[in-house]
Amino acid sequence: MSFIGSMGQKRPPEPGWWSLPLPSVKTAPTAPAMNAPQVGTRTKHRPPEFGVQLNIVHIAHCERAQIVLDQQQLAWGTIYELARGVTRGMWTFEDMTEHRLRQLKGSNVQAAWKVAAVIKDEMGPSSAMRAPSEIWLEYDREQLAIAEDKGRGLGTMGDWEGKDNWYGGKIQQVARIVRAGSSFKLELEKPEIRRSHRFARFLGSRHILQIRVPASLKYDTEVPKFLESSKFVLCGRVFVPFHAKEGSVYLFETNENIDRQTNSGDGDGHRLTLHEFVQWHNPLRLNSKQPISKWSTRWALGLSTSVPTIKFAPENIFFIDDQYAGDWGEGERPVEKIMTDGCGFISGAALTAIMRVIQYPGRPTAVQGRIAGAKGMWVLHPDPEYQVSDGPPKIWIRNSQNKINCGPLHKVDAAHRIFDLVAPSRVTGPSRLSRDTLVNLAHNDVPTGILKELMADGLHNEVHQLTEWNGPDSMLLVWRAVERAGRVVICRLRRRITGQARAFGLGQLRPNEELGDEIDDDDDDVALDQPPAASDPRSRDPHSGQPTSLHESVLELLQAGFHPLKFDPLFCKLQCVVTLVLDDYVKNCHIPVKESLEAYIIPDPYGVLEEGQIHFRSSQLITDPESGTHMDIITGPVLVWRNPTRLPSDVQRVTAVSHPKLASYFDVIVFPVKGKRSLASYLGGGDYDGGELLLVRTYFFPRLVMVFEDTVVLVWSKNLVENFNTAPLCEAPVDLRNDFEQEVEHLLDFDRRVSKLSDKEAQTAFQKVLLLGLAETKHGLYSGFHDAAVYEHGYGSTKAVRLAYMFTTCLDASKTGLRVKRHVFEADRTSCGSCKPYYKVAALKKSDYPREDSPLLKRVTSSSFILDDLVDEGNRLRDEFVKKYSSLRSSLPRASDRDAHLTSPYTSASYRATQAVHVGFQGLQANLTVAKKHVDKVYQDWLRAIAMQKSASSSGRSSDPKQEQIQKAVQYFARRPSFQAVLFFSEEELKSIMASYAYTLSQSFGFSVAFTELCAIKARVRGGILFEDKFAQVMNIPNNVLRALTQAQDGVDD
Repeated sequence: MSFIGSMGQKRPPEPGWWSLPLPSVKTAPTAPAMNAPQVGTRTKHRPPEFGVQLNIVHIAHCERAQIVLDQQQLAWGTIYELARGVTRGMWTFEDMTEHRLRQLKGSNVQAAWKVAAVIKDEMGPSSAMRAPSEIWLEYDREQLAIAEDKGRGLGTMGDWEGKDNWYGGKIQQVARIVRAGSSFKLELEKPEIRRSHRFARFLGSRHILQIRVPASLKYDTEVPKFLESSKFVLCGRVFVPFHAKEGSVYLFETNENIDRQTNSGDGDGHRLTLHEFVQWHNPLRLNSKQPISKWSTRWALGLSTSVPTIKFAPENIFFIDDQYAGDWGEGERPVEKIMTDGCGFISGAALTAIMRVIQYPGRPTAVQGRIAGAKGMWVLHPDPEYQVSDGPPKIWIRNSQNKINCGPLHKVDAAHRIFDLVAPSRVTGPSRLSRDTLVNLAHNDVPTGILKELMADGLHNEVHQLTEWNGPDSMLLVWRAVERAGRVVICRLRRRITGQARAFGLGQLRPNEELGDEIDDDDDDVALDQPPAASDPRSRDPHSGQPTSLHESVLELLQAGFHPLKFDPLFCKLQCVVTLVLDDYVKNCHIPVKESLEAYIIPDPYGVLEEGQIHFRSSQLITDPESGTHMDIITGPVLVWRNPTRLPSDVQRVTAVSHPKLASYFDVIVFPVKGKRSLASYLGGGDYDGGELLLVRTYFFPRLVMVFEDTVVLVWSKNLVENFNTAPLCEAPVDLRNDFEQEVEHLLDFDRRVSKLSDKEAQTAFQKVLLLGLAETKHGLYSGFHDAAVYEHGYGSTKAVRLAYMFTTCLDASKTGLRVKRHVFEADRTSCGSCKPYYKVAALKKSDYPREDSPLLKRVTSSSFILDDLVDEGNRLRDEFVKKYSSLRSSLPRASDRDAHLTSPYTSASYRATQAVHVGFQGLQANLTVAKKHVDKVYQDWLRAIAMQKSASSSGRSSDPKQEQIQKAVQYFARRPSFQAVLFFSEEELKSIMASYAYTLSQSFGFSVAFTELCAIKARVRGGILFEDKFAQVMNIPNNVLRALTQAQDGVDD
């Protein structure tokens, strides 16, 4: 029997451990020839077992308790919380009595939130007053969808249980691996609404578990062995690992039970075996010619953070070939000859439908996403017939995009025909130069003086608005500068919309847009270890109300009406903000270039651009910072690059032109399809797929893909462009292959090998393949080796070029299976790993970062190094700004002085109480005495807490005892004191009096325990207008208002 692979070629099956005949498919004679190919007939065969005969590890499980849990039929969120408490040592299974568990019956929203109170017997009347948490509502929505079994969690089915355009998979269940004697254990963390991916939508969030490996265990060789050989039991349910990436291991719940029975009401009957899951996502037989390492990395496609948008009919999904360089003859084409690598076409109707689903203000030109086994960019089809906004959505997938052969599309699960949106085409800017790019520009003849001037201008612009405090509107300008420095509004918004930021086009916004330039969305596809999202969109202390972020604290003090020259705590916090800005410039050399932007690249859909030409048109007008003119098309000589720029030829000088055929392609940089090789392949060796596995460099193996940023930088600054000279293409050393172990195993080879093993050995070997992402690739070390070689021998030196290719090859090692030979690595580490360049040490000299006492590298040449010069210049500017800022302190009030507005509630209450005593009424004085005793006790506890030594946690997970004691004091302060008699102050008065009295004892203490109340006192005195917190979360000052305020400020200063 024969079968056909992803490219349509026939190849013989080779039966072995995993081999299984393919399902029967009848060929449809009317199907387009370019659609997915058909396969052979099915015969009866027992499915192989994957992930069954593994070591059993209990996350949290007790046979006796499981009987009671099954009897009570608790919601999954409730069970998870019970298990989480066990893993964290908060209670044991013995505490889960039948009486307590009966109190936890009901849906997630009814019961999960009260687990701790019930188990600890702390349930009170006030507990029932709590508003339902969104996390438990979402658990209930997903559970109803799972039980319904109509694929609703995949999205595209409209509203569900009070949510518009609902889709599932948004809940993250995370466990952290920790040492437990000679082995390991898992501790569950609170579930969070974070991001959604295809696997979680298909299986349901509750069926996915993510294990995070902390930095302290990153190089522990026992961790991979433990994870590869185990299946994990959580209250009778079995979770098996299926992928590892960037310090995390992903598990899914199989259909296996331990000490429990299948519960059809929970949707248990819809669970899959690991073999069924493998066949659903990446069928072994259909993809059997892949290297086993590449097959393993394809699991990342299903973990990409995405939003489901529209479903394509099978007959409207087409597979097309790529365009190639015209000078290539027969045979397999190297990647640099593929002119359309990673970019297909999509119809205007599909783009319009996506626009309506996501509610974009306009139809995007291109979208980045995933569909079936394909990934990359899809750009508007060039044929006018397919550009119209109505009709059935259609999509064209190029061979270079199709990573997995899923089988015939009219037979695959509907999830594979949904377009999972990662991001739309968008423009961001201005861009910032990185260390690598600065070295490249200097190497290619841009004068050091120009780069120093850029640094000085950028630093001055940043710090100037933070330190100009004169004038009636100065604090508005300071507020905006702090917001930009901390990227506060966009971070709040990203916390609120969790993993949807990229799909919504957020991140750094378009130049001159009303919100101004924000941060780049560095949320990669898997986004594994972002800080946890708080339940409140702004992360703050639940008792004092103080934001956990420095920048948000400063913003709220400014909003309340405090002035840095009149309030020492604000002066000190603002000094920290200024220092952070200065240190970032000096340490990272992130220098902005006004005449620049970043955007996705696409291949010329019409083939009208000549070699060395590009086209860019913005959907919004761009203001030229030099001339002030408005433009939407960039023309003339420009520089293009993609970060990081490790080689002299990674930055290219090209000509931007305006071509009428490309007028409808907005917000993308169009690259030519003419020439001997693709222009993208010069930029770090790239393709157009815009994704997580983005850059492709042709070394000595046919296709190595690297993980870099998903946009190209375009710069039209005259000072940079006119002085830049493009370097010749830097090819890989011919003998580089000798530095790597070259035994790359393919799926068929693996099948033959494990067929000779026992079932348990074979299944463990397969788990090792699934978790190849746990292997250390050494790319981080080789990045440092390359930096050292560039500094010592020069950017274009033979040694630096070799190490650049070593770095990029190691970066892709998880896919290729290549590993650096031990003796080669040791030689490179000896040569480049012991000393540091001057700029890396000098950049830390005056900052709060820990000092590093490594010996300094010596340069072979006597010429200065650009980063040495820039760090010295940055430190000089830093000293100037710090000195200027410190000089402002002379006008500050004495530290012992107190803000009269903040002491007023207490002094006023004391006066009233005294006056009342004089007329024979003791009630107010009695109330005040009780309140003061309460605050005095907290103050003493707080003083003892802050006197404690800070404890460095060895595991990276346990709380600092000092912070725990401070938090206990803050929490106790928030309690209402017990009054034996009647409370004669109102509740609001009591809060203000206690906060005010705490402030009179100590400024730091007052704001530590009553931040929000003290800000409210100040705002009321200053005539503040109260509004709901959700409005403050998105408050910002538009650029046009900022310009008007700045001009008015200048007028006042004059």
